[in-house]
Amino acid sequence: MNYRKGLTPIVCLLLAGCASLKNKNKESHTEAPPPKMLAPSVRKIWIPPVIKEGGQEWEEGHYLYRIERGTSWSR
Repeated sequence: MNYRKGLTPIVCLLLAGCASLKNKNKESHTEAPPPKMLAPSVRKIWIPPVIKEGGQEWEEGHYLYRIERGTSWSR
């Protein structure tokens, strides 16, 4: 029984020390924010309506989106 009385404060001190180390590690390892994504460069091109195959086929006017530069990470 006597060893329990002497062991209890030691265990409490060890647990308190481990808990304080855990909190210090969280504070010291603050991560930098992740880099941001840059928007892509897209060109919007109007394609006019077209009559094909001697008037048998009609292609309606529409937009064509051409990606000039894709999405990338900022530095």
